[in-house]
Amino acid sequence: MKLELFTASIMCIVIPPIVMRILGKRILQKDIPEKEKMYNLMKAGILCLSGPILYFVAAIFFGGLDWASGIVEPLPLPEVVKALLFVLILTFPMLVSIFLVIYEAAKVGMKITKERIEKKDVLEELALILGPIFAFAFIWVTLILYLPESLTSKWWFNLALYSVLIFLFFAFYPVILVKIGPTHNLDPELKKELLELCSRYGVKVRDIVVKGKPEHRGANAMVTGIIPGYRYVVLTHGLIKNFEKEEIKAVLAHEIGHIKEKHLWINALMSICWFLFWGGIIYGLSKLRLNIFSSPYFFFGIYFFAVFFWIFGIES
Repeated sequence: MKLELFTASIMCIVIPPIVMRILGKRILQKDIPEKEKMYNLMKAGILCLSGPILYFVAAIFFGGLDWASGIVEPLPLPEVVKALLFVLILTFPMLVSIFLVIYEAAKVGMKITKERIEKKDVLEELALILGPIFAFAFIWVTLILYLPESLTSKWWFNLALYSVLIFLFFAFYPVILVKIGPTHNLDPELKKELLELCSRYGVKVRDIVVKGKPEHRGANAMVTGIIPGYRYVVLTHGLIKNFEKEEIKAVLAHEIGHIKEKHLWINALMSICWFLFWGGIIYGLSKLRLNIFSSPYFFFGIYFFAVFFWIFGIES
């Protein structure tokens, strides 16, 4: 491994979590309300998550793509497995750094809210975020590698394929989400009133479920699914336990607003636009005379940079 790449990897793993710990201690020392502390903690977490993203850029410029490709190319493995191994090697320091930053932030949050959070809880949260990404990428790269080159060599076909997969993901991921981990029953009377509220505003949902661990205090809600028949509203235990019925309805009304304003469809379209951003990165790198096409896995590595930047940079 090149010295520059090794140094960048170590810095990626070590520096962002240390900065998060220092910022966390400063937040705890401030004499401010709990909500303001949590808000400052969120901003600090976003700042520290930029470190792993910058590492990926450095890894590309320091020859990380060629280095990772040189490891996987000679292996007697199927092409799709090589592609996944390539990404794992390339993103390992970034994934470790992201986990450590989130864990440090979770420890500070635990001291603020007096809630106990285990390392496995952080791993489970990351798995829920990264698992679907890797599954989506596995399907995508399999199609790219095994479909006729006469099709995959055309940019418009890749864009169309990516768009179809994105819409399928947004349509059917909710079904997978409610099956992952424990799903708890909502009080029948409360569920009936919430479903009636959805119906009153012309919003069709398949079900309203409670997810997460009962001991977690986080009060949140989300709506997922662009197809009404596969759309779910997900509530947390913290919301159900600590909020009055009318307050829960107000939170649900906010989620109904996302549906009425087509925010889920907008997110899907923005994800497709992200493909164009990813294509722009490749074009820019080619203009810098980086041989990004020397391996069939390079586009896959750059795709993951775009996705991680979107999730941990823009979305967060």
